[in-house]
Amino acid sequence: MVVLSLSGGWSRACRLAALLLVAFVAACQTPDPVVVNATFAPTADFGARSPSQVAVLAVEDGTADAERPERHAARLLTFFRQEVIRQLPGRLFTPISAAAVDAALTPVAKPAAGQSIVVPANLQKLAGHAGEDAVFALRVSGWDETSLPVDKKVWFQVEAMMLGSDGTVLWSGQMNGMVKAGGVGPAPRDREGAARSCVELAVREMLNRLPRRTT
Repeated sequence: MVVLSLSGGWSRACRLAALLLVAFVAACQTPDPVVVNATFAPTADFGARSPSQVAVLAVEDGTADAERPERHAARLLTFFRQEVIRQLPGRLFTPISAAAVDAALTPVAKPAAGQSIVVPANLQKLAGHAGEDAVFALRVSGWDETSLPVDKKVWFQVEAMMLGSDGTVLWSGQMNGMVKAGGVGPAPRDREGAARSCVELAVREMLNRLPRRTT
């Protein structure tokens, strides 16, 4: 009887240990903090040109007509530009300062209302004015913070293009998806910090698809 009792006790202990192990494994299998679909691709001219100095334009807002305020990206456009400038050196490019780019483009006519800069014919008019080898244009065409207060996630859509100073398309495409503030780590507690973290991750995913400059 004692043996049976011990055997039964050992069996329950094993089952408990197994359940705890399953719970631990499940807790470790956190959802992917970044899930995106992207079509970015370089042209045949990218490798041949190997541009170094890059003029990053002011980011275009494609969310202005969104019906709800949580789908507007206007307040984050400057931060998007700053992140592109900050992260480009990781791809071995040297970004020209935003102030220098803006000053060089002051006398240049901008595309008419409703005409996006992420179109070769429009972007060509803005290329070559700041002494750059290439110009980089970004449009935020979708941004949704509806889930940000709940699960710290933002849905986004961006379009980007890099042109040589002579107007030759070097790289272009678009990307959409969902990013979690903080990535695999904890998210910032304040909403604005969480939103900026999502911007940083979105820009990183985009530039990861920009080939590193060849020397």
